[in-house]
Amino acid sequence: MGVLIAALLLAATDAPPVTGFYRSNQMEVGAALELDPDGRFMYQLDYGAVSEAAEGTWVSDGATVYLTATRMEGAYKTHNFNREPLKIDGDRLLLGRYDTVIRFEREDLPAPPDKK
Repeated sequence: MGVLIAALLLAATDAPPVTGFYRSNQMEVGAALELDPDGRFMYQLDYGAVSEAAEGTWVSDGATVYLTATRMEGAYKTHNFNREPLKIDGDRLLLGRYDTVIRFEREDLPAPPDKK
């Protein structure tokens, strides 16, 4: 049992970090997702006539990120996030929503200026 736990911990440390800011650049899709290191997330999607936003908590098993919303607005004829899976695909996160796959690309934001 101890060997299994050690292997899982080693795999977790080898996995690239998923925290950061992501944006979708797909046609007719405006979407952004921020995964904070403290396990919180913020999400926004504009797809056709649908606009939704959510915030809550996230966890990852190394292959998938799971979002659980504590607040969600605008979900149109679909469920709110309750362990909503996003598949990790390199630097991308893939979310199945509204009969399409939203591809979130990691975006490196510039470092904030020093406030001295």
